[in-house]
Formats: sequence, C-alpha cells, structure tokens
Amino acid sequence: MRVRAPYAFFCAALSGALLSPAWFTPARAEVSNPCFTGEGSVKEVIDACAAFIASGSTDNTQVIRAHSVRAMAFSAVGDLDAAVAEMDAAVKIDATKPNSYFMRAAAYQAKRDYDKAIADLDEAIRLDGKQGDYFLLRGMVYRDKGDLDRALSELNEKVKLDPEASVGYSKRGDIYRQRKEYDLAVADFDHVIKSDAKDAKAYIDRGWAFVLKNDLDRAGADFDKALELQQNDPSALVGRGLVKSRKGKPTDGSADLALAKQLEPGIFDEIRKLGVE
Repeated sequence: MRVRAPYAFFCAALSGALLSPAWFTPARAEVSNPCFTGEGSVKEVIDACAAFIASGSTDNTQVIRAHSVRAMAFSAVGDLDAAVAEMDAAVKIDATKPNSYFMRAAAYQAKRDYDKAIADLDEAIRLDGKQGDYFLLRGMVYRDKGDLDRALSELNEKVKLDPEASVGYSKRGDIYRQRKEYDLAVADFDHVIKSDAKDAKAYIDRGWAFVLKNDLDRAGADFDKALELQQNDPSALVGRGLVKSRKGKPTDGSADLALAKQLEPGIFDEIRKLGVE
C-alpha cells in the first residue's frame, strides 16, 4: 500500500498481524490479494479487502484481518469514522481478540475520544496484559487527557515489559519533561541514544531537556549532533539558534531561527509547547 500512514499505532498493530506465521501458509489463495500484500493504492487495497469480506469467507481470522487492513487504510487518509467502523465489525466477529480493541483505541485517540480509547485499551489489556504496546498507547491517551501521573505509570509498565524497545524510554522521557523532572528525562533519552547513536530525534529531545535545565553547552552539542545526522531539522535549528542567542549576542542565532521558520512556519509554537520560553 503506497501510503504514509499518520497513525503509528495502527501501523504497529497491523504489522504484528501481518508478520504472524498464522497468516502465511502455502494453501492460502490470499497471498496475491492486495488486501493482504499491501500492494497497490489505498483505494485498491480498500476495495480488495471489501471484496474479500463480501466473498462470504468463513475464515474469521482472515476476515478480521481484512477489516483491520481497511481500518489502517482509512486512517491513513484521515477517515477515522470509517476506521472505527471497520474495527467495530472486527470486534463483532470475535470479541476475544485484543488487537482489535487496540487498533480501535488508536482510532479513538486520533479522534480525541479519549474515554472510548481507554475503555478499549482496558479490554485489550484484560485479554492480554503482556503486550507493552497496549500500555504504551494507554499512556499516550492519558497524556493527551493531561493525566501525567497515569501516563507515567503506563510508560513504566511498557518499559518493564519491553526493556529493549527504545520507544518506551523516548515516550517516558517526554512525560518526565512535561513533569519538569529533567534529570529523569535526560536519563531516558540517554538510553535511547545508547540503543541507536544515529537517532537524530533522541538528540533533539535530550537537547531540549538540557535547555530546560539551562545546561546550554550540552544542549548545543546535542543540537549540533542532530543536525549532523538530519540536516536542517527545524526543531534542532531552533535549539541551536536559541543556544547561540543565549550564550552570545541575541542576534547570534538569527540565521538558524530564520531558516527553521522558513522550513516549518509553526515551529516556534511547537517549541513553546515543550515549556521553552
């Protein structure tokens, strides 16, 4: 499916389904179906899945999968109501599949219907409490609701279940930053960088934590490294410009700040959301 899906949790949920050995057996006729291969345009995938669903297949596992693929495709083009409807159908077929609740929760989060998202995640976790991504998404929903204590608790569980997954540390670092626990935020971003020294975003995240700690030397080094890895990243440019201005003359960072605004006009508003004045 040639599409940039904006909702990462749909992608994560679907990827887990697509990679399951249960989907791949030589006898399956669906191996060339765009619904299951992901090949083709969004419309072609949606239509192929609709045709498979309408075919009257009695293979509920594959029918649920077809609804899940349609949900991801609809979410990719911003039709979240249609995505929810697909996962409603999947849940109706088999209410014991935790991944269906997880994927529907992702759509509800994108719709900002946080209470329904949490209800679905509660059910997914009741059915399978060992999936770190379920706690990760529930943490992000609590964050969106402004409940940072609950969000932190969920992210702690994600890290406990998936200690090798950098995303848990990255998201928990964001929560620590919002809670103004900057040393803990830095420690989590350290872990991400240790796992992948070429992760530009991790240097940017840590750089802003250092800015909030007023450790401008280390912040500047992180923004420099991020720009080495990802040239002209707007957030890193703002960070480097801010550090230059604070360490030297107010105009020293003007070029970086101007370029950042040119590349992403709303970048200053995004930086203010980090708590940076």
